[in-house]
Amino acid sequence: MPLFVGLFIVFIVTYGASIFVLPKPYGRLIIGDGIYYFVYLRSAVLDGDLEFTNDYTLYQEYNGDDPIKKAEMLARKTPTGMAGNFFSIGPAILWSPVFLLTHALAALLGRAGDGFSSWYQAPLMFLSIAYGFVGMVLMYRVVAGIFSKFAAFVSILGIWLATNVVYYMGVSPSASHVLSMFSSALFVFLWWRHRDERTRRDWFVWGLSAGLMALVRWQDSLIALLALMEWLDKGRTTNDERPLFFFFRPLSFVNGLVFLLGAILVFLPQMLAWNILYGSPFTIPQGYGFLGFWQPEMFNVLFSTKRGLFTWTPLFVFAVIGFIPLYRKNKTLGAAAFLIFVLETYTNGIVADWWGGEAFGARRFISLIPFFALGLAAFVDFVRPRLSQTTILVALGAFIVWNNLFLLQYNLWLHGIGHISAIPTWQEMTLDKFTAPFKALEKLRNR
Repeated sequence: MPLFVGLFIVFIVTYGASIFVLPKPYGRLIIGDGIYYFVYLRSAVLDGDLEFTNDYTLYQEYNGDDPIKKAEMLARKTPTGMAGNFFSIGPAILWSPVFLLTHALAALLGRAGDGFSSWYQAPLMFLSIAYGFVGMVLMYRVVAGIFSKFAAFVSILGIWLATNVVYYMGVSPSASHVLSMFSSALFVFLWWRHRDERTRRDWFVWGLSAGLMALVRWQDSLIALLALMEWLDKGRTTNDERPLFFFFRPLSFVNGLVFLLGAILVFLPQMLAWNILYGSPFTIPQGYGFLGFWQPEMFNVLFSTKRGLFTWTPLFVFAVIGFIPLYRKNKTLGAAAFLIFVLETYTNGIVADWWGGEAFGARRFISLIPFFALGLAAFVDFVRPRLSQTTILVALGAFIVWNNLFLLQYNLWLHGIGHISAIPTWQEMTLDKFTAPFKALEKLRNR
């Protein structure tokens, strides 16, 4: 645990230093898709509404070179005649305590502004990093409670540093992905904490956490299948092993209803926002054409060099293989992990931009990190009798180096140094990453 705390401090210090060492233009701490999450908060607190026209206009004035075309959102009116927002309200709610405190302090000091300055946005970025750290701690508690401490250590360290978590926690915390990882980690932690005996209150709190997952990223409602499978398993009568609804004890139905009530209560803000913006509490903001249900790109989602899950993050291969020993350890958890993984792969494959747009790796899978952590720990414990701890740690170090060289290469490319194709070649994804440190040194010498 001290190592994890140390890593958290490194993330905070590194990101904080980057604000001053590599200063961004005014209002650029929250960039890309992050601005859509942020405007919910800014507009509600500073304007008292969800009319984003002035927010997008103001953002464009400060960020004319932003690659995301906010003008399209201004031009694309919702059925209620308002500026649209394709993104979720959950991140704004998770950020809101710190934003409200910052705004109150700014008002007391006579420095209240329009919400786009760094001193409004920087605290939110540090908060996202903190949420990520809490998520890691919760995952470690669960993994170490099921597998060996060594497997838990290897798993969490690998998940943290050898996947795209390191990018979205340390480089781009304004996206929703670290927050989705936190919310899914909380959900899995609550499953583990009350796995032996779950009261009605526990079911309700668990439902609240399920609502939070959906509030942050709507597709993460699929992760609540773990609760459904747990409900089916725990709700069976003692004298009949068939998991059918009519063999359930009457009280089990109440537990299920209480869970749903908690989930719906937390998801209400999103439904209210949709009703204001789109005239309905249920909608697909991008339009139904955004989803191609009968043409899923599942193979590409996993194996394409265009941000495929396994090609960009090979450590996940071993995490998914680990679902097999995970199933042997806990059938409900293992079956849920595999089913949720398949459904998330399908869901990511049916959207128009199945590769996730501009991203470091398959960013839409970050909400499954708790299951990948469990699978990786199961795999480590499975191979541990055959491999020494030193061998496993050396392999872990190789994955970490591989991932962070790729991260450096990707960041340099974003700053116009080097090249990565729209569909990267195998050379770009393998050999070229080893030239990234030399390009970075050359850039520093030429500054």
